[in-house]
Amino acid sequence: MLSSMLVSQSVEEILNRVDDNTVVTTTRYTATMVISLAGKIREKTFFGYTEGKDRAYMEFTAPARDYGTRILKLGDEMWIYLPAVEKATKIAGHMLRQGMMGSDFSYEDVAENRRLEDLYHAELLGTDTIGGRPCHKLRLTARVDEVTYALRVVWIDSDEYIALKTELYAKSGKLMKEVTVSEFQNIGGHNYPTRVRMVNKLRQDTYTELILDDVHLDAPLPDRVFTRAYLERQ
Repeated sequence: MLSSMLVSQSVEEILNRVDDNTVVTTTRYTATMVISLAGKIREKTFFGYTEGKDRAYMEFTAPARDYGTRILKLGDEMWIYLPAVEKATKIAGHMLRQGMMGSDFSYEDVAENRRLEDLYHAELLGTDTIGGRPCHKLRLTARVDEVTYALRVVWIDSDEYIALKTELYAKSGKLMKEVTVSEFQNIGGHNYPTRVRMVNKLRQDTYTELILDDVHLDAPLPDRVFTRAYLERQ
């Protein structure tokens, strides 16, 4: 009975509800990034803003060696400002897929804010459970070229419409990363992930956990934070 109830929804309805939870007009947040590499733990803190799919800003506040490092996304372009060199450097090409600040999240992963239904064809594989929670299991195949991952397999909580687990694959079919969501909050009617773990399957004995605090959704943001002048301010 449970299985038949779960699959009664169309795959389009399921994916649309996930997008409605996670793709918002604006975000403002503070965050802690916990990086585990071969058992050694490092923590970095930062705050950030996003607006739509084209504008994002992050600024690191700790540890001391990262203080003042800033990242700006404008459309398809991204820059990083390093206080030591007092200038912004453009992040382009394969660099966008590198680990941000030594983490398992790439620059593209962190700045992503697009609807999955616009990027992928979806197929319902059936039902499953994650941590005892009933889930829809979907296969998402890229419908456009400009995606980081050609294929995703996603376990979506059937009650809260959160992607509790996602496997991210390259065009070759190789599993690149695995993402799990362990905590979320209902903020302004959105079930929004606030604790996310990324495991890079191409690295050994490593994971990164991203913990969001003080999250504000769909609130006005100052335009100045999305400018090169603000990024390179002294």
